[in-house]
Amino acid sequence: MLKTLREQYIAGKEQERAIRAERWAQEKQWREEDRAAQLKAQKDNSIDVTQHAETMRTAAGVSYLTLVCHEDTWTLIAIEAFSFWRPHWDNSELNKGCGPGSHSEYCRIVPDPNLRRGRITKLESGMQSVVLSGHNLVRILDALSKGTTSDNLAHAGCCKTLYTKLAGFVAQVDPSLPAGQSTGIEYRIDDSVRPESGLE
Repeated sequence: MLKTLREQYIAGKEQERAIRAERWAQEKQWREEDRAAQLKAQKDNSIDVTQHAETMRTAAGVSYLTLVCHEDTWTLIAIEAFSFWRPHWDNSELNKGCGPGSHSEYCRIVPDPNLRRGRITKLESGMQSVVLSGHNLVRILDALSKGTTSDNLAHAGCCKTLYTKLAGFVAQVDPSLPAGQSTGIEYRIDDSVRPESGLE
């Protein structure tokens, strides 16, 4: 009887080891599949370096454009490019009281995007227009490009979409044309759904 119990105990332990090994192999496979999916998503979000350099060179020659988007979209862009922003802000003037040890929100904007009062206009339904210089545009594009490399796929995807939208504007710029013909063009980030989608 003791022999039978010993054999049952050994068989039980072997079965436990086999189950653990099978579970470990399955988890390893899942991790590898997740890693492969993550790498593919990161590759899909990446920006071509040569194209990015050309986009930056063209953007630097823009005098200004009026970007129209939701204030939350602008907040994401501004935080990415300028480090700190609040949705309700309509300018980026640093407080005159800024100095060593100051903890004011405005003092923490790095670097100052120079969006003074009047360059951001609040519109209806949370939309707003932002007057961006070519310098702002270059900084934003560069920051969004870096954001596409984030391990956080949601963040990287947002950066890729916004980068693509702004790069689409830059792609329409023709430096060979006489200067000033499109100064202050309005560019909207405002995707819509198809009417036949059934949404009411």
